[in-house]
Amino acid sequence: MTQDLPPFSTLAIGSFPFTDAAGALDLMEGKVDIPASPQLVRVSPWEDMMLGAADGIYFVHADGESRVMSVPLAGREENLARFYEAYYSGDYSFLARSPRASGGWSAFAERAGASPAFGRTHLKTQVVGPLTFGQSVKVEGSFSLVDDPGLLEAACAALGAKAAWEAAAIRSLGRDAVVFLDEPGLSGYGSAFSTLSADTVLGALNAAAAAARSRGPALVGLHVCGNTDWGLMTRADIDILNCDSHGYLESVSLYPGEIDAFLKRGGRMAWGLVPAQGFEPGIRPDFLADRLKGGLDGLVRRGADRELLRARSLLTTSCGLGSLTVDLASEAVGLFPLVQEEMRKW
Repeated sequence: MTQDLPPFSTLAIGSFPFTDAAGALDLMEGKVDIPASPQLVRVSPWEDMMLGAADGIYFVHADGESRVMSVPLAGREENLARFYEAYYSGDYSFLARSPRASGGWSAFAERAGASPAFGRTHLKTQVVGPLTFGQSVKVEGSFSLVDDPGLLEAACAALGAKAAWEAAAIRSLGRDAVVFLDEPGLSGYGSAFSTLSADTVLGALNAAAAAARSRGPALVGLHVCGNTDWGLMTRADIDILNCDSHGYLESVSLYPGEIDAFLKRGGRMAWGLVPAQGFEPGIRPDFLADRLKGGLDGLVRRGADRELLRARSLLTTSCGLGSLTVDLASEAVGLFPLVQEEMRKW
């Protein structure tokens, strides 16, 4: 039985500017209800969500020096068969992060095991979503992985299974698991610049989410850091939809009916109201809270259920803390308890 999340519980987004995991973990402890496995993007390219996802995906070659990932034509079918043989064995440990990519994850798991106060009820991890991954991996000599249905299907299975393995590790620590599919590649979906179909998007997200839940209960989140077709995202088989509400609140507010339907079938909205990009020192928590309250009031005026919206709203920072200085990232996370206090008055 999973434990419920109180209104406006706070979740961390993964990237941090620290060069040691302890700094990121210390920052989250006591300030964030649901800490995240930190992506130490300044330590190694393998700590980045892209390269870090490649371990165990035997048909993808990752080059840490160039940061290029590709599907070589030579051995493609053999490598796919090798992947599926391991996948269907039911043991997903082959997809665990390798030592070069697990500095943040290992320290996170160790801290959670040693400190019951670190994420008392829930812990969060994240993997790159299959669509963003598929857009970033080139098939040798031609197109991106996302354009090959067979390879995309395999990537959905692989990334969902990675999430399932990490969710099981979190449950072994006595916490409920929250696993996010990070899909920055869906920023701009619905514009003339996106060639993905709605069926492709929903099919890939739903396949990865199903795989993420295949080894036990987990709350599956979807994080899109830019603007997108939020109505379509609410139709995915996910539990949490995370948007950068500081930058795109007006766009999200165009979908009151879709958001209300998502909440009524058990979903939660996670509002990224603490900005990362362009963060200004001294920003006031009441300013951030008032901005979000205005957006929520607008959804209610357009027909969303106020009590349901309140009960099923969470708070995050916007993504991109890893691009800030340590001092600014610390100030941004330090706003969480103050903004949460304001939002719980809504």
